[in-house]
Order: sequence, then structure tokens, then C-alpha cells
Amino acid sequence: MTRGRRPLNAINEAVEIAGRRGSVEQVSGKRGIAFDFIILEQPDRVVFVKVKRSQSTFTYALEILIHYHREIASLHQVALTSVTVREFWVRSPNGTWQFFLIRHDSILEIRADGMYIPRESIPVRTVDLSGTPSDGMDDPVYQSEDGE
Repeated sequence: MTRGRRPLNAINEAVEIAGRRGSVEQVSGKRGIAFDFIILEQPDRVVFVKVKRSQSTFTYALEILIHYHREIASLHQVALTSVTVREFWVRSPNGTWQFFLIRHDSILEIRADGMYIPRESIPVRTVDLSGTPSDGMDDPVYQSEDGE
């Protein structure tokens, strides 16, 4: 996490990326403002974007909440409606970008175009901790007297 002056180079790069999504309106460089620029997407979607630099990339979306809790709390000042969206963009020192959608109750990693990145789910084999198998075949009650 970095503190201090605004990340002007990162903001300029971010505006270039945002330009692929729609019209970009930059906000004056006042300190303490909740977002750095606005993307006006078609049809009728307004995206408020906050840009920060980071010393590393994030594995989990909730990690940004730990590192940037003040900035995300500030971004929560932007009201969510049916046409507004809040995004948090982070640039690492090697020039890679990560994009996050800030919702009321969650943070989701998204692509540069604003689309959600579904996480792979790995099937987990479960075990009944009570010791009884789920099919009941090994239960002595279900066995005949000859053990079969």
C-alpha cells in the first residue's frame, strides 16, 4: 500500500484502459475525493473508478479490503443505483492491473472490460463424521444374519 501523492502515471494508464469501455470524464485532482474518474458506458451505465498503486498483486479480492480499507470506505460514498457501479483498480510495480467491483456487501475481481471473472470450483469429497455411511449398507441393522 502506498500513501502520498496521487498516482498520476497510473491514472493516465487507467484512463487509456477505460477509454475502451466508453467516454471518460476525469475528476479534478483534489485530495480526499472518492474516485479518480467516471466511465460513461452505453447504454446508461456510469462507472466510478478509484485508482491506486500496489507493491504486489492480490490473490483474493478481500485482500484489497485489508490494504485499502480507507479508500474503499470512501468509494462507498458513491450511491449504488440501477445505473451506477463502483470499481477499484490497482496497478502493481510490474505494470499489471487488477480490477475489482465494489458492491454493498462484497468485492469481486473483474476483467478490464468490467465483466465478472468466475472462480474455478474444485469438487470436494465429503465424509460423514458420524461414522455411518450415507447409503446405510454397512450398518449392522441392514445386514442379514450371514453377514451379507
